[in-house]
Amino acid sequence: MNQITKSTRPTKVSVVARQPIIDKNKELFAFELLYREGDTNAFNMPYEQRATMRLLSEQFLTLQKRNLSEKRGFVNFEYIDLIEGLPCDFSPEDIVVEILETCSATQDLYDAIVDLKQKDYLVALDDFVPAPEWDRFYPLIDFIKLDVRALSFNQCASIIRDFKNTDIQFIAEKVEDHKEFVQAQKCGFDLFQGYFYQKPEVIKTQKLTASAMDIFKLSALVATKDIDIVKVNQIVERNPALSVQLLNFVNSDSRVSTRIESTQQALSYLGGDRVRKYVTYSMASALSPSKPSILLRNLLMRAKFMEGLAQNVNDASASESAYLCGMLSLIEGLLDMALKDVLASLTLSDSLVAALVHRQGTLGDLLGIAEAIEMSDWKALASLQSKTMLDDKTIMTCLDKANSWINDFSS
Repeated sequence: MNQITKSTRPTKVSVVARQPIIDKNKELFAFELLYREGDTNAFNMPYEQRATMRLLSEQFLTLQKRNLSEKRGFVNFEYIDLIEGLPCDFSPEDIVVEILETCSATQDLYDAIVDLKQKDYLVALDDFVPAPEWDRFYPLIDFIKLDVRALSFNQCASIIRDFKNTDIQFIAEKVEDHKEFVQAQKCGFDLFQGYFYQKPEVIKTQKLTASAMDIFKLSALVATKDIDIVKVNQIVERNPALSVQLLNFVNSDSRVSTRIESTQQALSYLGGDRVRKYVTYSMASALSPSKPSILLRNLLMRAKFMEGLAQNVNDASASESAYLCGMLSLIEGLLDMALKDVLASLTLSDSLVAALVHRQGTLGDLLGIAEAIEMSDWKALASLQSKTMLDDKTIMTCLDKANSWINDFSS
């Protein structure tokens, strides 16, 4: 998920999109960090030349790298930033230096990259198109990114073949669905950037199992501010698998001083957020054993983020349903089922269905905000902010809290 962070300029808020880069097993490899000036949808002179400096300052100094979840961040550097040695102010263990396609292959740039490699930095070429002037750079390059929207898969395969005797890893950018992911693999790509992993690989039409129904009923119960433990227990205790998972979850906690032996006792011990965590673990185990962990992480991040946003709008019903809305909004990719088939098996409010299917109502607007930030669609974000009256600072705070929560969840 993407992050919104405070700007180093006192009256501004900056927006940073955090886009995952996935390996062949669909596991998280790194993130790319993309920057937007807070109250515009583009860079403003004279600040654009220092955008990378502000991004690095915020992400690695102010936020202390917590948005990267212990992964490297690919960061775009302008020509002047590279010549001046800006990357060297930050650890080579934290960033991958991404050379923008606007950079010229000069001697000064070559010398700057040689210096970076001597200091153990990883270097990537962004939106790469082969040209003779870059030939001497290739031994210094660790990653090359190819845009599969701008180049055909045949063109990509040809470029990758030309580098088969090198150690360069190729990253496919803008991979939109599973079919393209498979095509990109066949071309020889090593890494993949895009939201293909959030979309269904195969659309199934069968109904949800009784066990899956219990999971979603639990999800709805724990989405409320004040969780009804009695109702949660009624579902858990009639389902042996859920009962065993709950007891194992609680008894594995080092803070437990006496062994817990009943589901009611376990739920009472856990309390709100940890009951929610247990339900999410159960969902992952029951519904998505073969799915990439980044999908579940994004699903939870979106759910928690929307819950926070809903607490800042004048709509009480949205606050009750926002967490479940965020969770269900990515359920197609988790189950490989069409959303309409999932919703047909559940009893949901009209407002929740309208948000999920048509992006209507307050919940629909909040879901749209989450999606706009993920996709770096700043124009859509600005429009939805006008409708909801949510300013950058409020969104930033909600997203930072959601990120802290998901980091704690993963620990």
